[in-house]
Amino acid sequence: MYNGLFINSNQSAVIATDNLQNTNNQLGQSLNELSSGLQITGAWVNPAGYEIAQSLNATTLGINQATSNANNGNSLINIASGALSTIQGMLGTMQTLATNAANGTNSTQNLDALNSEFSQLASEITQISNSTQFNGLNLLNATAGTLAGSISAFSFQIGPNADTTNNQISVSIQGVAASLLGLSSGGTITSSLSQVSLTGSTASAGNASALIALSAVQAAITQVAGISGQLGSYQNRVTQILGNLQTEGTNTQAAYNNIMDVNFASEMSNFTLLSTLAQSGEAMLSQASMVPQGLLTLLK
Repeated sequence: MYNGLFINSNQSAVIATDNLQNTNNQLGQSLNELSSGLQITGAWVNPAGYEIAQSLNATTLGINQATSNANNGNSLINIASGALSTIQGMLGTMQTLATNAANGTNSTQNLDALNSEFSQLASEITQISNSTQFNGLNLLNATAGTLAGSISAFSFQIGPNADTTNNQISVSIQGVAASLLGLSSGGTITSSLSQVSLTGSTASAGNASALIALSAVQAAITQVAGISGQLGSYQNRVTQILGNLQTEGTNTQAAYNNIMDVNFASEMSNFTLLSTLAQSGEAMLSQASMVPQGLLTLLK
């Protein structure tokens, strides 16, 4: 508080100016928030909140990419599973051919025809194994990823952090070329079921070869079914991971928005108040500027 009138100073105008400046500063920040949609428009506004928000944003970006990675992994597994399903159908046909050839009523000519189709199917299985790809990576011929014998291994980065235990999963896919399934055409069966044929020098020999082929095909059916089942387990896991990533990403983004985004209803109300205060402050500054003029009447 102060009393009196002074010709060398106008304390009322100084106070009015300070108040108007403060109001204008707040009004400018309010306009900044309303125009940007952010309540923290820079680190200077709220250093602690800004730091937390940037950490959350980085996590969100990582989760988004991890989600994309998991989707790509899911697509890779889908492609491999589809090819295996096709091969499984072909093996079913080969089993039918072998069962037919094992029947003693077939002539040598019949066996040759059956064997020709059998061999073509075996070759086609190898072709599918060699040509099934995702993004240029071969999936079923054990040449993609990290080669371990006849198995291709892939690592999917399904989390935003560097900890591989909780942020990566590994998927192994065994090769399914005819030779790896024990279905190479020609020759005789080996202990590892590597070569089979439906034909022989006589009908009876062909019958014996057909039984060997039938056993090999049945073993291959079991093998491919096991690989398909393993991929199904991987697919279930990736699907669960995707659901978790979606939930985590949504909650992390919500936390970021709560810190950074402006509440338009609240801020608009604040902006209206500040606008009124600015107008009032300008009017009061005008009045305060006229106070020293009252001293002039004393000088007359």
